[in-house]
Amino acid sequence: MVCLGVCEDKLLYRIFKKDEIHYIHKERKYFMKQNEFKKQLVPMNPDNQVNYKLTLNIKELKEITNLIKELERVLGLD
Repeated sequence: MVCLGVCEDKLLYRIFKKDEIHYIHKERKYFMKQNEFKKQLVPMNPDNQVNYKLTLNIKELKEITNLIKELERVLGLD
């Protein structure tokens, strides 16, 4: 999953792999976990248990100039 942050003067991103999505049964919630980073995925609306959203802060995103290198690393093309 590639999350994009579109600002007035810059473009940001963060990449997550499918295996970084975890369901914590005790909490009955889904979380995106990446090393020390942990954010909850929340349903798009109260009755929807299929579509989830992830809200990130600008500080949690990376500069778009690094996107190609990170994609190559994630896909094993480096």
